[in-house]
Amino acid sequence: MPRSPSGISKQMRLRRRGEFLAVQGGGTKLHGRHILAIAQRQAEPGPRGRLGLTVTKKVGNAVVRNRIKRLLREWLRLHGWVPTGWDVVLVAKDSAARQLHPDDFATDLTRILRQLT
Repeated sequence: MPRSPSGISKQMRLRRRGEFLAVQGGGTKLHGRHILAIAQRQAEPGPRGRLGLTVTKKVGNAVVRNRIKRLLREWLRLHGWVPTGWDVVLVAKDSAARQLHPDDFATDLTRILRQLT
């Protein structure tokens, strides 16, 4: 099934372990209540910013982890993706498991995106 044009494309994702490790090793940490963001400027800025999501087993079972990732992607889809020239890894904290709606992450994500622009 094809993705909608407003979904997340391959060019908008961090896809390899090395890409995640590069951002996590050299990026700036931005803390929120439910989300930790690690952001790093791209060495060679592409046409879009790239996003990686990390939800560890400490947060919950597979159903909970996948729900958190869906909620984060939905909020970002509605409010603008990662700014151009940035690689961002979003790491869900334990408290993220109790969030039931994309807007529950709004405070954290709004502040994080504002700091990147």
